[in-house]
Formats: sequence, structure tokens, C-alpha cells
Amino acid sequence: MSKDTTNDVRRFSTFFLNKHHDLQIGNSYFRRNIIWSLNGNEIGRINYDLLLEAENPRIILDYKARIYRAEDWTPVHYSVPLEAVKCHFGGLRWYFKCTLSKDGVFCGKRVAILYSVASYFGCRGCANLTYSSCNESRGFRSYPWKLISDSWKADEIYSSLRQTHYKGKPTRNYRKCLELWGN
Repeated sequence: MSKDTTNDVRRFSTFFLNKHHDLQIGNSYFRRNIIWSLNGNEIGRINYDLLLEAENPRIILDYKARIYRAEDWTPVHYSVPLEAVKCHFGGLRWYFKCTLSKDGVFCGKRVAILYSVASYFGCRGCANLTYSSCNESRGFRSYPWKLISDSWKADEIYSSLRQTHYKGKPTRNYRKCLELWGN
């Protein structure tokens, strides 16, 4: 039986934060949110406060979660430490510090993406996730099967697209389809 993949769960990344906020020490952003949707329907929402203090940079997550097949929603409010690493040519690269434990051992791993694990967010290891390509056999990833599987993947992505272009430019998923189709 294969593991769940990173594509199957909600994720929260420092790349998103960097794209939408000026991540510099001393800046703070309050009551921001992310909404996850599927076919235009909201399937998840998370509110966050981003506190980039010099001595304790962190992001405070605030959302409601429910355990699989439960009817009651439980409010979840906790803090995830952030770590800034200086880049070789200047600037900072931000990472989350995983706050979960696996097998009774605190993780604390520095990661760029946090994945949904039950009611909390943690690193890929704590979430026991794998990449989708790891579930494919080596023979299936090589020629000639790669051509067929790429076409299947492109067809699957294309069938889920709501639009192929935005403001005159192809969307990211449509570009992925074109790449897989070999156009």
C-alpha cells in the first residue's frame, strides 16, 4: 500500500508568505488568511498573524479543524517558530521549524513547507507523506511509459482546469499540461 502524497493534503509554505508579504525583521502582519478551495467550493480556511520580531520570529496559526469523520469542529491556535537564514548573495531565506513529534521525539526540523497532519501542520516526515513520483515504479517512469503517463497526467490536470488563460497569459496548470503534452 502506498503512502499518502504531498499533493493529497493542504500545505502552507514560506514561498507563499514571501510572495505576499515583505519578510523583513521588524515587520508584522495581522489577521491574514488563506482559503483552500476545490472546484470553486471552500474546503478550508486558516487565519494567521506573522510576527517577525528579531528575537522570536513566528507565525501564529488560528483555525478550526475536525478529526476524520467527526462532526464537531475544534478551534486550534498555536505558534510556529520561523528561522531566517542569510543567503550567500544577500537577503534572507525563511523557514518554518516543525513543532510536531514523531514516535515521542520532538522534530524541530527546518522546512519551507508545512503539511496538514490531523489537526496540525508539520513537516513531510512528521506527516508521513511522500512525493507522488515515489509511488511510481522505476520502469513506469522511463521510456516509453513516461510518454503515456505524462499524457494521462496532462489530461487529468486539464480536466480539472477552470480556465486556461488569465489576463492573456496561460495559467500555471495549463503551462504544466502543455509541458507534459510536449507542446
